[in-house]
Amino acid sequence: MKKQHLYAALFLCLPLPLLGQEAHSQAIGGATSAAPMGVFSPIWNPAFLVIPDDNNMAWSVGSGFTAYDTSNTNNAILHFVPDDARGGSEDPVLRSQDYEGIFSVRYQAMAGAVHYEKTLAYSGSQGTLQFFHDRDQASLSATPYSLGLSQTSREIATLVLAYGSMLPLGSSQAFSIGGNLKYHDGLTYEQINMSGTYTHGSLTGYTFTKTTSSAGSGLSVDMGLFTRLSDSFQMGFVIENIESNFNWQAQQQTYQLDQTTGAESKVGNPTNIQVSDPFPYTTKLGVDLTPPEKNTGIEAEVAWSQGQTRWHVGLEHYYPETNLVVRLGTFADQVSNQQMWCFGVGYIQKNFNVDVSFVTRSIPDLQNSVGLGGGIDAAVRF
Repeated sequence: MKKQHLYAALFLCLPLPLLGQEAHSQAIGGATSAAPMGVFSPIWNPAFLVIPDDNNMAWSVGSGFTAYDTSNTNNAILHFVPDDARGGSEDPVLRSQDYEGIFSVRYQAMAGAVHYEKTLAYSGSQGTLQFFHDRDQASLSATPYSLGLSQTSREIATLVLAYGSMLPLGSSQAFSIGGNLKYHDGLTYEQINMSGTYTHGSLTGYTFTKTTSSAGSGLSVDMGLFTRLSDSFQMGFVIENIESNFNWQAQQQTYQLDQTTGAESKVGNPTNIQVSDPFPYTTKLGVDLTPPEKNTGIEAEVAWSQGQTRWHVGLEHYYPETNLVVRLGTFADQVSNQQMWCFGVGYIQKNFNVDVSFVTRSIPDLQNSVGLGGGIDAAVRF
């Protein structure tokens, strides 16, 4: 396997940039394992479920949505076209899209949530881009094309059941533990894999596969820990997908590229296969520093997953006279290899709150940013 093909395979195995299912987490750059997330705690750290609501409300209901899009071409993501990266220094060309939504209900130390995620992971070698371009122009070259394409899209809905419990440790410290049981329902899955060499006019031909599915299921388990070391300093630790299994019941179809035109045609009938697609084992360690009466919180988190380390940092400042909170965050995007900046604002009342967020690389030239995202959420308490 050529080096660029190996990079493509590794990229598609990595977790996508999980910034948030709602605006609050996205605005602080995903530094959530030690930050109080309220009704959205089941996703980020279920140990927070034991922390009472500031207004002593037993019930809370919230919903949110986020989107994020990025690539490594150093071109504007708003106008991403793989062919535009043809002949560039990026090999392979990568793109990642992530759309997420959540609906969560919390009662005291128990919670349930439904999480929706739609993702796209694209990796195409320069040889693949050149082949597609020449095929579209009906000008295939006699020089062999080194193909390397892997494109995966999937939609998954997850039911989350969470519970937390607190244990006192001394007179001024508190320790809590929580857990998630997640049932995953696969909605759609499609993967295209191309590798090897296509030679115009070859008698042997060239084949590749497409795998599709509309049915998948699996279970995963998370655990979270939380401790308050002082009135201003707290820590959180999360292990995601301690146990995880997820399988697609899929159909795999073989296609052949015409030796003269490069056109695709089916070969035989599709075969039924099972695709194992477990969620990656991930550990996160976070801290939250909130000096008393300063109305400012600083969050930082380091996450380890599949041999990679990622840092997330967030800042929140609350203006009590106007019930507003302003947020700032940053993280290193694994696809574009750029530092992204996150912004957000929230309006908080006793019984409800509304938050919005925005993610970009280029300020103020947003239309030429290599990554863009945004989110919104709302919650009510009673």
